[in-house]
Amino acid sequence: MYWFALIWVLFTPFVVGCELIVRFENYAAQSRLDTKLKWHGLDVDFAKALLDEAGCGYQFINVPWGRALKMLAEGELDMMLSVTRTPERELFAYFIGPQRMETIVFAMNQLRPYPVQTLSDLFKLPVPVAIQKGAFYGHVFNELLLREQTKDESQRFIYVADNQRKLSLLKHGRIAGFLEEKFNVLYQSQHNPDFAHITMSSLVVNREPVYYALSRQSVSAQDLRQLTSAFERLQHSGRLTRILAKYGLD
Repeated sequence: MYWFALIWVLFTPFVVGCELIVRFENYAAQSRLDTKLKWHGLDVDFAKALLDEAGCGYQFINVPWGRALKMLAEGELDMMLSVTRTPERELFAYFIGPQRMETIVFAMNQLRPYPVQTLSDLFKLPVPVAIQKGAFYGHVFNELLLREQTKDESQRFIYVADNQRKLSLLKHGRIAGFLEEKFNVLYQSQHNPDFAHITMSSLVVNREPVYYALSRQSVSAQDLRQLTSAFERLQHSGRLTRILAKYGLD
């Protein structure tokens, strides 16, 4: 019996549980940090489901989007959620998913509305539109933005480092509005007094899937396989669908 146990130990693969640093931002329904310093929200539920299924330990930290992408590229962060998959990002990140669909809209002050029906209309407004540093708003928008940046005109778009900055700019009339995920606008309108006078244009700026993004610098091949297998099990079990249903996104 002793020799049987010894042989089992020697020839059974030893899997070390992974330990990941995961980025969130204290904003909207995707990830909120309450007064008891507990994270909760849509993306938090998605992260916990995947990491628990994979048997990974984790640490959640609060980092703005643009800075987080740089940290992911450098291996200072291991995982981000709700990231659009692009060729540029695939150079520094692995993608597991899709996690869910994301819809980007134009949010503005209902006391100062603008008639925005097409993407081109965003480039004709009398005051700038705020966009978040490092965010992706679709290939068509990016092409128009690149074309705009080659012109010798006043800046029609301004970059903001975090979400609170764009709210402040809108409140003081410094911008016409900002690009934001529809789910966030709807949630904030119901739960955040700062969104009391914010409305959305009917224009859909972009709609496509978003993913779990893992750093190529810090996540090992073994951890990637472990997490990918965990994602597949979550899909088959229906747990991801139940998370979406919890937030009215099914």
